[in-house]
Amino acid sequence: MMKIGDILNLLSEKDNLFKQLKLRIALLNMEDLFGPSLAKHFKFLDFDGSTVYFECDDDIWLMEAKFMSKKILKKINEKLGQNIVQKIIFRRCSSDRIHG
Repeated sequence: MMKIGDILNLLSEKDNLFKQLKLRIALLNMEDLFGPSLAKHFKFLDFDGSTVYFECDDDIWLMEAKFMSKKILKKINEKLGQNIVQKIIFRRCSSDRIHG
């Protein structure tokens, strides 16, 4: 009998909808990826099949995340168990979009 995680892995190899579901599950705890300080300033925005988009409410934290983007990308793919994400794009937004 297959585990649900194994089924999700199989389906995510064939369908972007399941890739997105798998990614959203992996992003439930943003602190694991960004660390507690950085995670407070970021929100998942979108995933297009290979690129993940995040919004950030602060220019300084945005620069920090861009500096750490390769490390964050590696952590995301490790959590997914596959190299699904090829690129991360960080965008600036107002703080009410993150906290409100």
